[in-house]
Amino acid sequence: MLCVLEERFPHVIKRLHLVWGDPDAFDETFSDLMLDKRGDRTGWPLDAWAELNFLQSVHHLAYGVAQYRAFQPDVFDPRWSR
Repeated sequence: MLCVLEERFPHVIKRLHLVWGDPDAFDETFSDLMLDKRGDRTGWPLDAWAELNFLQSVHHLAYGVAQYRAFQPDVFDPRWSR
């Protein structure tokens, strides 16, 4: 039995497979999939959206988050200036 993405969106699986294991490339690809840059998208079906979010969680747990997301400054640290 295939998952929703494999069955209805195989091109998405291929795109994610190409960047799997690279947090920065995965984040860029994932953002591209989630954000409508053309203005004519209606959004993901709920079951596909749930699978995409699951894959993102698995990837983050296995490989970490993108470099730019990993830095979380402590705004209360006096050495950090705005």
